[in-house]
Amino acid sequence: MSARSASVGRRRRGRHAIPRLREKILTSALELFAHNGFDQVTADELAAEARVGKGSVYRKFGSKEGLYAAAIMAGFRQLRSQIESVLEEERSFPNRITAIVRHVLSSVWDRGDFFVLMRDPNTILPSAAARKYRRECKELSLLICQVLKEGAATGWLRSDLNFQLVAESILGMIRGVPRYRREELTVEAAARTIVALVLDGCRADHHQTTRDSNPADLYGESSARAPLLLSRRRTRRNSTRKHSQRSKS
Repeated sequence: MSARSASVGRRRRGRHAIPRLREKILTSALELFAHNGFDQVTADELAAEARVGKGSVYRKFGSKEGLYAAAIMAGFRQLRSQIESVLEEERSFPNRITAIVRHVLSSVWDRGDFFVLMRDPNTILPSAAARKYRRECKELSLLICQVLKEGAATGWLRSDLNFQLVAESILGMIRGVPRYRREELTVEAAARTIVALVLDGCRADHHQTTRDSNPADLYGESSARAPLLLSRRRTRRNSTRKHSQRSKS
């Protein structure tokens, strides 16, 4: 064996592999990028946050741009995994659709770049990464669509809806909230509002209100129940009036 080969062998034996190095860098990068944005984060900060050398970052991801794209995809897959885990535990349709809205909304609430990504990934990601991101978004939309179909099958929603369009509309509402939200608005309140719009706007005709759930829990304000209660009273009053007219005739 040559002196050069022996030297390389000694260096390789002397370098200890860091367990789960890629995942460790991705986790740290995801937090930094999410809260500070791509332009404000340096390669030195990325390495320091992960407690690795800057060389390790470049060896694993090639560049800061490569790490950013990988972190975004990892974050999206993590979000979908969290949603799928919650759906395994939740059985009622309102709870299932609420869990989806809450998790997606939370993922972009204080993360400026993530919000921009939901609107147009090409503004931040390279074209190849943007295509992967859109595929992930499509999978999320299909997941929401499936839950909506389950809601129709169990009598919660109308069965004549275009569920893919409703799923995209839900994601559209989520995209719009962070852009126009006020300081006093919370993630939970925003999620309740979106879910209430879905349940009341798409509910099956035989549902006067959201069955098996308290409207106050959905809207978060007692005053918001007034239109629902008024509608219910008006329906009963009209029914009584029609019955009385039939009796007289």
